[in-house]
Amino acid sequence: MSENPADGVAIRCADLIPSSPADAVPVLLLHGFGTSFDMNWRAAGWTRALEAEGLRVLGPDLRGHGDSDKPADSGFYLPEHFVGDLTAALDRLGVERVDAVGYSMGSRLAWELALTHPERVRRVALCGFGPADAFEGVDLSDPGSGDTPFDSVFRNVAGLPGNDPAALAACARGQASRPFRAHPPLTCPVLVAAGSEDEVAAGAQELAALCGGTFVEVPGRGHANAVSSRILRQAVVEFLTS
Repeated sequence: MSENPADGVAIRCADLIPSSPADAVPVLLLHGFGTSFDMNWRAAGWTRALEAEGLRVLGPDLRGHGDSDKPADSGFYLPEHFVGDLTAALDRLGVERVDAVGYSMGSRLAWELALTHPERVRRVALCGFGPADAFEGVDLSDPGSGDTPFDSVFRNVAGLPGNDPAALAACARGQASRPFRAHPPLTCPVLVAAGSEDEVAAGAQELAALCGGTFVEVPGRGHANAVSSRILRQAVVEFLTS
């Protein structure tokens, strides 16, 4: 566990070093809303695929998730606080630069990290993410109560083992208070990928074009299951190692 010096929130971060490391920057995996590093990445085969390429994997449980602290105040969940957690973890591990791979909320945070600390990010893969406001139409006083795509996501994850619905609701409110802006676009190499049935990631192809990046569509997959697709995993690995 490491602690963000700005507000004292403790963050768990896995550091997986392969037996035969490649001459490459580490890969920072940022999971989606309501999941964790183990649930989002390890269980879906990502750590095995990256380690097979000799890549070091860094996997935080984002604040409010997994084994990290779960404050119930939305003021702890602004994007800049998540970025502070990430830079503090990288500093503690002695890592100067990473390739950032995100899924859903993790993609939004990968974007924020690359935008505000461009010297620390070589390239970015944004998965399960688009430029639309994910919280449009959501009753943030009671997330999960409506029929928007995010309400569906919230209902699906709120009852998962280890999750704290109050912390997740606070996280949603904190994120929503800083709407995503695609301008200015990222200038590092960018891959954007989404399932063909993913309503949460609406506009993903346009986001890739805005950044001069590459877009990959995962056929027949939605927001909940695109992350486990071999097509998505292979596209990201090729992007990172090319």
